[in-house]
Amino acid sequence: MKDLFQRISLLVFKLLRTSLKLCPESIKIKIGKIFGSIMMLVSSKRRGITYNNIKQSGITHSDYEIRTIMKESYQNLGITLVELLTIDTYDFNAPISKVNYSNIELIEEAKSKGKGVILLSGHFGNWELLAYSASVILKRVLHIVIKYQMNPYTDAYLRNLRQRSGNQLIDMNKAGMTLVKAIKYNDIIAMLSDQRAGTNEGLELEFLGRKARTYKAPATLALKFKTPIIVGFAIRDSNNNYNVDLVEIDHSDLDDSPNGVEELTKRYLKLLEDTIKLNPGLWAWQHNRWKLD
Repeated sequence: MKDLFQRISLLVFKLLRTSLKLCPESIKIKIGKIFGSIMMLVSSKRRGITYNNIKQSGITHSDYEIRTIMKESYQNLGITLVELLTIDTYDFNAPISKVNYSNIELIEEAKSKGKGVILLSGHFGNWELLAYSASVILKRVLHIVIKYQMNPYTDAYLRNLRQRSGNQLIDMNKAGMTLVKAIKYNDIIAMLSDQRAGTNEGLELEFLGRKARTYKAPATLALKFKTPIIVGFAIRDSNNNYNVDLVEIDHSDLDDSPNGVEELTKRYLKLLEDTIKLNPGLWAWQHNRWKLD
């Protein structure tokens, strides 16, 4: 029965992609919001986690504002899905593109140092379009660390879409040596580092007012190999396009030590935190981010 349900899910994705490719962008966005609203309704447990995460973040204590952010966050997930399903239909080199970078040349400048490049982001705005568009615009392969999904059929289908720009996907559970090799070959790697890390994978640091376990791998790699770290978030505008301002995190003052790794991780968290506070409805609050046990 489980296998049948998973195969049906794949069929739904395929039919949805075919339909979405025929829709104007404004209709796609509306469909995405509907999907997001449905997601919010079907899981009371996840909805409760989302509400409590927002409430305890201190961004607002108003019940109305918390529910507004929660609704926007779920709708953002729905929009991300429909845009992912049609990711290969966008012209990212157009004068007014779906994703517009203010300073994408920062990546090439970092790469010219010959130490590889680490691109960091989070589950914010549309992180799928972020990696795909960067690859298309730069005409370079990004080595992207991902977590494989439970449904093997839809997972393979979506991975195929993600790689149509030429990007290569790396299973996060087997990423270690692959990332080291990529850095040594002066390649570009990309990671989302905003979810809860495992006990041995992260550091317990303050994040939005509470202790949370954050991945230390990006900072560890950057300090060990003196690799530049560039952070960017895709912020949706009123035209349903995305604007990205890249920021390189300076770590020239830090050494390859536990204290250095902690400080560099804090610098990433500060950028993520500031971005979430400005646009809280664009972040995925559904994850049980602050669970420590």
